[in-house]
Amino acid sequence: MPYILQLDPSLGLLDLRYHGVVSIAQRMQAADEALPLLRESGIRRILIDLMQATAAPDTIDDFRAFAARITREPLFLQSRTAFVAPPIHYTNHLIEVLVDAHHYPFSRFIDRDEAIAWLLGNEPPNGLPD
Repeated sequence: MPYILQLDPSLGLLDLRYHGVVSIAQRMQAADEALPLLRESGIRRILIDLMQATAAPDTIDDFRAFAARITREPLFLQSRTAFVAPPIHYTNHLIEVLVDAHHYPFSRFIDRDEAIAWLLGNEPPNGLPD
């Protein structure tokens, strides 16, 4: 799998790091694997690191299905999610546009440490600029 998913109990977050070529199907699988970890741990902070990942050539319908899946999941909606991605990352930006339209609570960063600081803080999610 092109990702590593683990709980970081010392920081109280779920750390999902993608690497290589990642498809929407693999993102769906990671989301499915994350749910029991969130449920059992009570953790509601999610760090999604895409700095070492490249998107597979999925269709717009695949992107919509993924966005619908995560924005309908109560555990994800109750969580703070930080995306860490390069400044120009078209695929993740498309996902961000779709989830922002559903008021999904996330913020975007290009620096992992800044993302972690936000996750551990109290600043509201900023989604995409209006």
